[in-house]
Amino acid sequence: MGVFTMQNLFWFYVFWDAALIPMFFIIGLWGSGNRRKAAFKFVIYTFIGGLSLLVGLAGLVALHHQATGVWTWEIPELTRGTASGPWARYVFLAIAAGFAVKVPVFPLHNWLPDAHTEAPAAGSVMLAGAMLKMGVYGFMRVLVPAFPALSQAALPWAAGLGVASILYGALCAMAQSDLKRLIAFTSVSHMGFCVVGIFSLTPEGISGASLQMLNHGLSTGGLFLLVGFLYERAHTRGLDDFGGLAASAPWFAFFFAFVMLSSIGLPGLNGFVGEVLSLYGLFQASWPLAVGASIGAVLAAAYGLPSFQRVFWAPPGPNSHSASVHDMTAREQVILWSLAAPIVGLGLFPKPLLDLMAPAVNALVAR
Repeated sequence: MGVFTMQNLFWFYVFWDAALIPMFFIIGLWGSGNRRKAAFKFVIYTFIGGLSLLVGLAGLVALHHQATGVWTWEIPELTRGTASGPWARYVFLAIAAGFAVKVPVFPLHNWLPDAHTEAPAAGSVMLAGAMLKMGVYGFMRVLVPAFPALSQAALPWAAGLGVASILYGALCAMAQSDLKRLIAFTSVSHMGFCVVGIFSLTPEGISGASLQMLNHGLSTGGLFLLVGFLYERAHTRGLDDFGGLAASAPWFAFFFAFVMLSSIGLPGLNGFVGEVLSLYGLFQASWPLAVGASIGAVLAAAYGLPSFQRVFWAPPGPNSHSASVHDMTAREQVILWSLAAPIVGLGLFPKPLLDLMAPAVNALVAR
């Protein structure tokens, strides 16, 4: 909440780094098998990214003073596009690298699959639902408005890395045999849509990126919750450790299919709207990159549908745990229904939220 509400860049950074501490203990104390390795990798990657961000933010303050003669850490003042000079591109790169680690953007993503896989379900939900959004928010709140010309010049590289994240995350997800690790790689792919939407610098792209942040939290957070419920019962997450689960746990099958279809962008559900707007914005800026990102959207079905089939419909193998898995409790169903409602609502009626975001999006594009 501190990161998303601060109007002062100094306090923005304080809360940015403070968020590492609780997540380190959530993963390191309550995670599974390799939790300590995953926790330290998480801290090392994100702390180094934070140092790059700190250097960049200090440079932004210095550039603003050079241009205006005023020392300030206030974000509304620093994001008026006054930063310029020979050092501006280096400051831009330092800030961009700090935000990119948190998103995470390929190839700075390596900490995320381990952190998601080893974290407890609550930690994975917090990572997917809130912490990954800090980097995308930083791009929109600080980087792009502070450096409008450099952001425009960086389109081929920044959007290209976003497309690489989409494709790489989808291909890696197809190769996974652990449900949680599969969902972790889908996060890399989905956050790539946010990056390409932002750096398209179009109203549609930035609106799509903003909406996709919320969509990702709902769908991927829901999937991590479902895997957490399943792991509590069977103490395993392997795709081949189940089979025929729909027969003994129909509510599990229903909610998993519903949230997974949202995640892969089925029309009528929330994921479709965010992805299409991001792709449309990118298409206006660079149609070759938009074609590559569209392939990634199609690949989502290639990892989502087979994984669902193996767990819920395929014949159970000799080592299947499906027989010991009882169906979802009423409390668990209430939690999932609370996610299912906005998934459908945003999929069918996205306009009220898009209208709410429109003034801020149009102001950012105008800069």
